[in-house]
Amino acid sequence: MSGGPAGGAKRRRIPYKSNHGVKHDAPNSDINVTPLVDVCLVLLIIFMVVTPMLGRGRDVRLPTLSTASEHKEGDQVFVSVDDEGAWIETDLYVEKSTFLSRLEEDLKIANGKAAAVGYTGPILFVKGDRETEYGQVRIVMEWINTLEIPPQEIALVVDLTDAAQ
Repeated sequence: MSGGPAGGAKRRRIPYKSNHGVKHDAPNSDINVTPLVDVCLVLLIIFMVVTPMLGRGRDVRLPTLSTASEHKEGDQVFVSVDDEGAWIETDLYVEKSTFLSRLEEDLKIANGKAAAVGYTGPILFVKGDRETEYGQVRIVMEWINTLEIPPQEIALVVDLTDAAQ
């Protein structure tokens, strides 16, 4: 009986196995693009959701107005005024010189952006808190009028939601 390998029987050969060992390919140093695209798309979605939530200027309670005319769209600069002082974006200014230097910088940038889209100049929006005395807003308006190159259009912002009631 020839039943086992020791008895001289032929050994069965498995075609996919090799006696020479496992051969590995060289490491791949290329960037895997799929995770990169996934991360970029997630960041894009985050920025698209967060951007509308970013406010322009400081929140103040605005006075009401019964009628208002529409203004043209363009690049704008916002100045908010309350009892603490004048605000440009989220920065507080109580001194005229520092306020005017920051305002001139923002107006130059806005003027360039407005010119790029075909408008004659930016609109400067002044937002005065309802609880603030008018004299405080008037002082800031006088500061604005002392600029070397004053803005072409100044608009006082009012709240229309209370006027509709």
